[in-house]
Amino acid sequence: MTGDVRLEPATPADLPVIVACVRRFRLDDEDLAAEQFVVARERGRLVAFGRIKPYGRVHELGSVGVLEAERGRGLGELIVRELVRRFPTREVYITTDLPAYFARFGFRRIEDPPPEIAAKIGRVCARLRSGVVAMLLEKPRRS
Repeated sequence: MTGDVRLEPATPADLPVIVACVRRFRLDDEDLAAEQFVVARERGRLVAFGRIKPYGRVHELGSVGVLEAERGRGLGELIVRELVRRFPTREVYITTDLPAYFARFGFRRIEDPPPEIAAKIGRVCARLRSGVVAMLLEKPRRS
């Protein structure tokens, strides 16, 4: 399980590991910056990560990765839930080739994403993976 895991903002020292993993996992490697990432650490070691990528008026949850030896323990779910919690807008957009995985968090496929997300699919996703779709999770309004 995820016993002694801490979720925290990434530091600049984390970026080389994140960049290497993003490229190895064929995730979105565009404009990688430490301040966009949240990391999961276990006993001080980075075991998973994800980011909130800004596009002006919209943001995207993305580049979620779990180190190979740490998979199957729920770390990806921890990262996704933490990023959704921290998301700066009610509309949480993602681009993914794993829609069933994200549907369990409440994301739904959308056919007409904002122009920034549609452009990203053509610009970044098309060179990395096939079958990428846009999805949206609308966070509840705070009362």
